[in-house]
Formats: sequence, C-alpha cells, structure tokens
Amino acid sequence: MKPLIFGYMRVPRDMPDEEARRREGEMEAYAQANVFTLATIFHEFEAVQRSAFAELIEALRRTEARHVIVPSLRDLALTDRLQDALVLQIECEAHAQVVSLDEL
Repeated sequence: MKPLIFGYMRVPRDMPDEEARRREGEMEAYAQANVFTLATIFHEFEAVQRSAFAELIEALRRTEARHVIVPSLRDLALTDRLQDALVLQIECEAHAQVVSLDEL
C-alpha cells in the first residue's frame, strides 16, 4: 500500500474554480509521481481562520500519514515567520514533512 499524503490549500473567495481545480490537480500529480496516495485535501476558505489546518493536524495524528503537500507555503501563511511556525507545528506535533510545490 502506498503511503498517505494530505493536501492543504487556501481558497480565497476571488479564486476562480478553474484555478482551485488546477492546484488540486498539481497536488494529485505530485502524489502519483512520488508513489503516494493523496488521502484528502484540506481547504481553508477564510483568510483569518485555521480550522482546516487544525483538522489537518488531527488527521495526521490519527493516521500513518507523514507528509503534507501545499501548492505554496503562502497557503499556510503570508509571512515567512508564520510559515516557518506552521511548518514547525506540523513537524513537531504530527511528525510530518511539508512539501511545497513551488519549491520543487
């Protein structure tokens, strides 16, 4: 069985549906090319909330998944310091690694 990977992305109100689907497709393509099963993609719809992020952390804790894919670290947060803090939270609390498609 292939290892699981979770996706996480922000979907601002002004993002066209085609753009959201393209980003989801890129995450799926990465998973397939790297022998993962993309379990689910957590979508954050509100800029100031992190409810989907909290759900992601819980899912990582409940499963054997040890990888998270994001289209960009900006999907986690807009500032570098907050991006670093959230990546560290994923690494420390859920023992998972973050892969950012824009850094490949």
